[in-house]
Amino acid sequence: MKRISTVALAVALPLVVAGCTPTASEDPSVGGPESSAAPSASAMDQMLPPTTVTPADLDGTDVRVIRGTSLVLAVPDGTEADWTGTTADVAIAEFSPGGPSEGAVFRPGFIVREIGTTDATVTGPDGTTVAFTITVIEY
Repeated sequence: MKRISTVALAVALPLVVAGCTPTASEDPSVGGPESSAAPSASAMDQMLPPTTVTPADLDGTDVRVIRGTSLVLAVPDGTEADWTGTTADVAIAEFSPGGPSEGAVFRPGFIVREIGTTDATVTGPDGTTVAFTITVIEY
């Protein structure tokens, strides 16, 4: 049985390798139809993750957020809809309320729009307000 497996491997391996390499008549620098597809995405074109922090960690800080992403508040489950927020300049960043929507529960946070700095606040379900600064930076 071992000899049959060895023979089968000896026959199959060259066939597999041959299927992965160009023939002598093919120019590897000239692509086929698949090379006319759009180029791969650059780092800027790829989706970046949001900045996620707890409201307590924001108190009195200057949080830096990359433009094109968002600032998400890590709040206790079940309280997502109970948080409110404000910014001094909604052109730079704007509060986005959390809560249930279309079968999913979203966390509250801030959508960042333009490069710049703005003062912000979040208020929890217990009425505690946390003040901080959002600085939107380029990637």
